Amino acid sequence: MQRVTLQAGQYLYKLDDPSDSIYLVRSGKIELTTPYPETGEGVDATHGPGHVFGEVEVIDGRNRTANARAASIAELMQIDRDELLEILYKRPEKSLILGKSTFERLKELYSEESLDSELARLREEMQLSIRDAVVAHESRVVKSHNGMAAIGVPIVLMVALAVGAYWFFHRG
Repeated sequence: MQRVTLQAGQYLYKLDDPSDSIYLVRSGKIELTTPYPETGEGVDATHGPGHVFGEVEVIDGRNRTANARAASIAELMQIDRDELLEILYKRPEKSLILGKSTFERLKELYSEESLDSELARLREEMQLSIRDAVVAHESRVVKSHNGMAAIGVPIVLMVALAVGAYWFFHRG
């Protein structure tokens, strides 16, 4: 475990970074955000003291699904994947550091026993798919607007030159 201190606005990790640690908020607030090309960053969740985040991606082995940014000065405890697995399997008495809410969420997502766990997994996948579709759409809109500017600027310049030439040759 190691301590991490972030200043307000500083990023802990970004979308698609490798997931190799989970974090426990000791003080301050951390916002999990999604970057949208046209409208900026949207806050998906906020974690305060006592909250653990980043655990699902670490256990799944997938890249980060959001940005993690300090909303205020924040002090965190970073627990690497190997250390997390040691805590969970070799020293379960110390696993209380992860908190009940984390275990409940993981149980909900990964239990094979119920329809509720399957629905929770599908809900999370659907939220990620919708978010990715919105980001992709906004990227296309931004490119489209940039393309319109690339076409519009030469047209405006040609019109200005035509008006200037007409005025120059027809001034009285």
